[in-house]
Amino acid sequence: MKSIFIDCALGISGDMLASALLDLGVPQSILLDNLVSLNIDRNYNLQFSEGYSEGIKGIICTKNKIQLKELSKSLNDVKKLILDSKLNDYVKKTSIKVFEILADAEAIVHGKDISDVHFHELGSIDSILDIVNVCSAIDFLKPDKIYFSNPPAGKGVVSTLHGLLPVPVPTVLEIAKQNKIPLMSIDDNYFGEITTPTGAALIATFIDEFGHPDNINIKKIGIGLGSKNISRPNFLRVLLIETNDEYKDNNNPVFETIISQEAWIDDSTPEDIAILIERLRASGAIDVVCYSVDMKKNRKGICIKAIVSLQNQNLLKEVWFNYSTTIGIRENKISRWVLPRRIISHETSFGEVNVKQTMRPNGKISIKIEHKDLTKLTLDTGIPIEEIRQKLFIELSEFYEIDDWSY
Repeated sequence: MKSIFIDCALGISGDMLASALLDLGVPQSILLDNLVSLNIDRNYNLQFSEGYSEGIKGIICTKNKIQLKELSKSLNDVKKLILDSKLNDYVKKTSIKVFEILADAEAIVHGKDISDVHFHELGSIDSILDIVNVCSAIDFLKPDKIYFSNPPAGKGVVSTLHGLLPVPVPTVLEIAKQNKIPLMSIDDNYFGEITTPTGAALIATFIDEFGHPDNINIKKIGIGLGSKNISRPNFLRVLLIETNDEYKDNNNPVFETIISQEAWIDDSTPEDIAILIERLRASGAIDVVCYSVDMKKNRKGICIKAIVSLQNQNLLKEVWFNYSTTIGIRENKISRWVLPRRIISHETSFGEVNVKQTMRPNGKISIKIEHKDLTKLTLDTGIPIEEIRQKLFIELSEFYEIDDWSY
């Protein structure tokens, strides 16, 4: 699976991200063509060139334009400019989404209706072009998944048309709050804005997951430089990566990261514990186990442990806290190796049964008949379960199709 990881630990802005994506391999013509697609003044000169930031080489974006006083634009003005352009539908849709996130945050910050919001710096041709360029670059790359590191909050104050504002500026804080973007503090001597509203809105638009993906194969690295000289490296990097899905081999196990969630409970009945375990399984737990533990004050308790995929991690947390008496859970990332397997239905002399097939590294396929099907057959026919199992194994011994395997 082709993904990109956007490492914005030192800051993020629209032009930095566009420059990094260009350095990653997006053709420069795609970004320069946006000037024509948006019908921007021909005297507006957009350039991407190689540069350095405290010894780190990357791509920096410069914009040399004629000096015109730009009027502030409403959200509808920006939408009209984008919709009337020659951009493709995906770029139009995602660019407008970025501006809607910005407008929504601005409306809350200024206590206005979203239709009354007017962009000043954010409505400039510079900002519009940065956002459209990023959306065009993502459209070209078409990643299956986009990861972001946690962006930095920054510190100090910044001068705006509204006067001096604290960093992070209110719009960035509002976008972070609404979209659950974790802003992190870094040990930095620079006082000023390093995560811009545009950068925060782009994160909110494209984020699939925060954090560094595990077990990756790095194919390319793109570096985008910031325009500020802040006495330290000022850059953003984007990694084009392939995850384990790219290397699935029907004969080999795959390494993956999953989550272990655990709680010790001493104030629930066995009946309630049984219901909780069923809820955890129904909500996507890969498996759930429980066993007796000795807790404080010599109380007998139950340890319940669930393993779950990263995708269902938050859903299971909701189950723990809404449907059990626990007031806390322990959670850890764990790793495992898994073989390709599948469950299929097959017609036999006893009727249709479900069978789990597993591909071994040596190429052999093992089969296991679903126990609930065996139970139903033995109750319906009166034939001992072991006799049914042996007969079915003989019938299924030649059923070794190897397509449509999963992990």
